[in-house]
Amino acid sequence: MRGLAKYWGKPTTCTIVYRNGKWYASITVEVLDQVLKPEIFSIGAVGIDLGCNAALSITDGENHQQINAPKFLRNAEHLIKKASKDKRRKRAPNRKKKIKASRRFKKAQAKVSKLYRKVGNQRQDWVHQVAVEIVSGNSFIATEKLEVQNMTQKAKKGKRKKQKAGLNKSILDVGFGMLRSSIKYKAEQIGGIFIEVPTRQVKPSQTCPKCGHQHKKTLDIRVHNCNVCGYIQDRDIAAAEVMLYWAKGTLPGLGTNLVVAESSSTTSRTRKQAGSMKQLGAMKRQKSQSNFAKNKLEDVETSSDGVAS
Repeated sequence: MRGLAKYWGKPTTCTIVYRNGKWYASITVEVLDQVLKPEIFSIGAVGIDLGCNAALSITDGENHQQINAPKFLRNAEHLIKKASKDKRRKRAPNRKKKIKASRRFKKAQAKVSKLYRKVGNQRQDWVHQVAVEIVSGNSFIATEKLEVQNMTQKAKKGKRKKQKAGLNKSILDVGFGMLRSSIKYKAEQIGGIFIEVPTRQVKPSQTCPKCGHQHKKTLDIRVHNCNVCGYIQDRDIAAAEVMLYWAKGTLPGLGTNLVVAESSSTTSRTRKQAGSMKQLGAMKRQKSQSNFAKNKLEDVETSSDGVAS
């Protein structure tokens, strides 16, 4: 077991997993009382904007900081492509033809898995380091509410598929969802406040943090230049300022309060689950059977009325 547990209690479950040639133990512990660490608790408020070039743009209204994306997958992409090419040359398994994988294929597959595992471990370590650095100096954090699953959907027919695929790879390489969840639970551990700003309502990238004027900007425009008040700032830093001021309730034109911000941060959009063909067929049969029974009942009632007359 590496390191020390932050909180300890009564162990409830233990799951043993064998993954990529290594054994892992996942232990679930029921914790009754969590004692906050006052030495790491600091009163500070920041706004955070997530991006692909600058992974995080952080501001407290006066001081600004940008953390560049490490691009672990991009740096290891040439090694992954080479290992995948070597794997394709080996005899792959085929269940229909009852062909087993060759010994060399298994070695090549293990090499590809090892490269992907290294990229994932690097990203996870970087995310935790960044989250600890942010939470150790701030207890009030405001960031944008992102639907990563919708942002990384494939491009439709007729659109720029290669450009969209590259953008999706950059978004997943940064790990927007992992960053958000790590910062959130670390902030909650120290008793801080984590707020997700509704992006569609506030539009941080299109709003001026000084006057609240909204002006539509395309993705290639990386500098915020307000035509009303003349405020010039980096686009990502300006978006982080908008989210911070909105969460505080000091954004001109789009002010809010902490209660509204907390309610918006806790709510999550739920996707409508589409039923399978089997479920749809069962629903159609049930509806047809109910209509048939209803028509049968009406026929019986009309025939009884005729007999009675």
